[in-house]
Amino acid sequence: MRKKKNGLLFGVLVILLVVTACNTGTQLTALNQKGDDALMSGNTKSAMEAYEESISGYEKAGKNKECPVYTKAAFAAMQLKDTAKALQYLEKAKYTASENEKMWYGLALCYKHIDNLSKEMDALQTYKKKYPDGKNIADINKELFLVYVESENNDKAMKLWTELNTEQKADPEIISEYFTVNKRQNNAAVCDSLTSVLLKQNENSMQALEWKAEKYYDLAENMYKKEMKAYENHKTRKQYAHLLKQLEIVTANYKKSLGYYKKLYKLSPENKYARRLANIYFRLDDKKKADYYRKKING
Repeated sequence: MRKKKNGLLFGVLVILLVVTACNTGTQLTALNQKGDDALMSGNTKSAMEAYEESISGYEKAGKNKECPVYTKAAFAAMQLKDTAKALQYLEKAKYTASENEKMWYGLALCYKHIDNLSKEMDALQTYKKKYPDGKNIADINKELFLVYVESENNDKAMKLWTELNTEQKADPEIISEYFTVNKRQNNAAVCDSLTSVLLKQNENSMQALEWKAEKYYDLAENMYKKEMKAYENHKTRKQYAHLLKQLEIVTANYKKSLGYYKKLYKLSPENKYARRLANIYFRLDDKKKADYYRKKING
């Protein structure tokens, strides 16, 4: 008789547990739907509350991996400007039913927001590897290119450049960063071409103006030193005539450089530009202006 009662009690408990689980599942589904509806209507705060109640239910039941709203809650948190909470949910979503391309995209956005370059790179690379044809792959490629440039992964940046679309390659920010990579790689011809594009987009591009200024300064200075040394070694009439002819080219390049450095100094009166201007005017035999810019160095 006792065994029959125990068996009956066990059966009742099982039924209660099943009913409770079903009720809990129904409640969580209802909460998820409530959150979705609130989000659709623009009530992000109410959506967040519903999602968080749902998450709490899954976690209390030990069903974290089955929770389908971590990513939704994270994006709601992002809209509410709570990056810390968004990151918390996105990190949890990695190992659940919420793991998807949107999750990795959100993770990259959050790490960018808090300026964690290495983790942003990891999220972007993971998205690209897992979802090469994902909805946001164009944005992922762009952001990953910028991250590679910033972290000085130059070879990876150069490779990824080929995957950017036409619109992105015309973006002033992207062109500027592509210029930076090519400068690091000593691709002078590419840099020359890019400076023309940069100056067309913005006539005050410091990056492009510096490249032009340094290019003509180096051409002039190197030729000046070379020809003066040649004349010092062979002080003949023929060598002197050759020197005068070469100095015409030197002067032309100094003047080109001068124009760019004057503009740079006007835009940003830094010592390095004043120093260059003083040197150029000295080479051009304009002592008064050379002294003027020397006095500008260090105030």
